[in-house]
Amino acid sequence: MSEGKASRVERDYFGEVEIPDGKRYGVLTVRAMENLSFSGEPLAQKESFIRAMLEVKKAAAMMNMRTAELSEAKGQAIVRACDALLDARDYSDFVVDAYHGGGGIATNVNVNEVVAHVAGVTVRATEDVNASQSTADACHTALHIALYREFVELDVRLLGLVDVTADVTARFAEIETISRTCMQDAMRIRQGERFSGYTAVLRRRRDKIRMEIPRLLTVNLGKTVLGSGVGASDAYRDGITTCLRDVTGLPLVMTANGFDTAQNVDLLADLADVVKLYAETLIKFCQDLRFLSSGPEAGVGELILPAFMAGSTFFPGKVNPVVPETVMQGAFSIIGKIETIHLCYRHSDTDLNVFEHMAGMTLMEAIAELGAITDLLGERCLKDITANQAKCAEYANALIPLVVDLKAHYSYTEVQTLLTTKTKTELVEILKGVTNR
Repeated sequence: MSEGKASRVERDYFGEVEIPDGKRYGVLTVRAMENLSFSGEPLAQKESFIRAMLEVKKAAAMMNMRTAELSEAKGQAIVRACDALLDARDYSDFVVDAYHGGGGIATNVNVNEVVAHVAGVTVRATEDVNASQSTADACHTALHIALYREFVELDVRLLGLVDVTADVTARFAEIETISRTCMQDAMRIRQGERFSGYTAVLRRRRDKIRMEIPRLLTVNLGKTVLGSGVGASDAYRDGITTCLRDVTGLPLVMTANGFDTAQNVDLLADLADVVKLYAETLIKFCQDLRFLSSGPEAGVGELILPAFMAGSTFFPGKVNPVVPETVMQGAFSIIGKIETIHLCYRHSDTDLNVFEHMAGMTLMEAIAELGAITDLLGERCLKDITANQAKCAEYANALIPLVVDLKAHYSYTEVQTLLTTKTKTELVEILKGVTNR
């Protein structure tokens, strides 16, 4: 410790550690910071998860008092400490790397030590705050609670994009243009019809995410490290889920098979996949927006995206589709995170997936990024998007749509012959003749 700065000394099996005065963590947290850090992102940035961990510790203390595992004095001190931390929302002492290895151990000891410090000197981090728990069931349960809440918040943002896209569909309902297949001219289409497809897929992908969210309400608190519940009393296991429901306000249920829950994180992989498919949907949508707004003179130019900033330091007056491109890059980042989650699933150990913590934290980050790019696309692009009606009308009256109109009156072979012998102007006159009969 540098001269002039006060500190306290704590000891563990490996020796002494100096901890700055005022810091509420302890020796195990310091060991974790020294040995398990790599991402540069502290646990303090995962506020929804810290909240859920504190709720887990509070519920466990309440249940441990009922089963006499903890004295009333210690149990109430832990409950008060959790409430104080939840109310203050000061998470500055949750300092371990959010993505640390070791199956979530650093997170659990950091939370245990901070709660014990706030609770008072007679409360011990491992023996009291962590009573009847293991890192495996405490962190798993907190991950599910935090992810559930974050998905619920994400759903509101996804609905917002559906609504904005539906509004564009209505605004563009009567604007005719040309469709394209294999990137070549095809039949006439209304911009509103095109955007109805975007609206439909965004709504469908949102619905799919909504279907998966309730699965997170299944938790394993009380099953301890491998799923057997060893280390927690029968009475504790019987009541802890109800107690946690009361603390969180969520309709939580206990897992039917604790061994399955300890071994497998396929639920997180499933959730990751629905997030990935939504991200891929945004990529396709934004790629279309870039193409349809290309120009202004040598591109497609059907759509006009809101202009917010210069697109080039070389070309004066050049405005690029920066919002769709940013959304696409965010989606690329999300897809990379989904692969990380699948790696965590595939590399589970025989009886415990020690990579679940990494998978859960990564999914939280993917959710946050998806929410951000969803808002960005809706508010900074689609809300004020317009159609170049003159250009759309020009395309609607192009040759191939005319050919499609002629097919209503002539066979495929007859139209093909007309195309080789007549000019476009002559074809228009032929069409007028047959439609005026």
